[in-house]
Amino acid sequence: MERMSLMNKVIMSASNISVRFGGLWAVKDVNMEVETNQVHGVMGPNGAGKSTFLNVLSGLQQPSNGYLKISNQKIVKGKPWKMTELGLSRSFQTVRLLPEMSVLENVLVGGHLYASKNPLNILLRTKKYRNTEKVLTEKACDLLRMMGIEAKADQKITGLSLQERRRVEIARSLMTEPRILLLDEPCAGLNPHETDKIAQMILTIKSRGISVILVEHNVRMILSISDKILVLDHGRKIAEGSPTDITKDEGVIKAYLGGAAHA
Repeated sequence: MERMSLMNKVIMSASNISVRFGGLWAVKDVNMEVETNQVHGVMGPNGAGKSTFLNVLSGLQQPSNGYLKISNQKIVKGKPWKMTELGLSRSFQTVRLLPEMSVLENVLVGGHLYASKNPLNILLRTKKYRNTEKVLTEKACDLLRMMGIEAKADQKITGLSLQERRRVEIARSLMTEPRILLLDEPCAGLNPHETDKIAQMILTIKSRGISVILVEHNVRMILSISDKILVLDHGRKIAEGSPTDITKDEGVIKAYLGGAAHA
């Protein structure tokens, strides 16, 4: 019974994920399990394979070997749209928003899975179409409130700061109602105060029952909010465990953190 309970907590797993570009292994035999209601950090020095690994998880990169599982469904060759349908969504290190649209409109783009696709309903703006649009708009506004930027819903993206744009992109990712959210360097280019705000936002997302896979260079930030951390170096997993375990791991200290381990 105890083992079954543990198995039920795993919402996503990666088994022996490997990616080869020519003669180079960018990722080699990486395993990871992500549990429900967990922030799972992924860290490592530049060139460690973090981005490639994240691309495999989101279906943007096909693995040379290995497979994924989401809620016990095996995925050998994932596609981004398929991963979204299975409950996974992602934001990117480089903000990818539509500058000619408002904040609210950008977030609504993320609701495409639930929007009306019947041409007649759209053309005639039927009651069903209007009701769907109302529900999606209310949902987008709720996410903007959670992100703390609801007051800027009608503003153009070009008038927002970098931190605010990141919040909009994350809100858009949440419009798909994911069970797993992948965040790729959400604090890149932000100052310490802005980084702390993003960290609190991630914890708020977790409190809504969404598991978060977080790739981040900011060591202090990722250690402070992660329940578990995977560390990569030269494409291989060199450590995985709690933040306390990671800071004491000799391999991690040598490869990434620098200095000597402390008791």
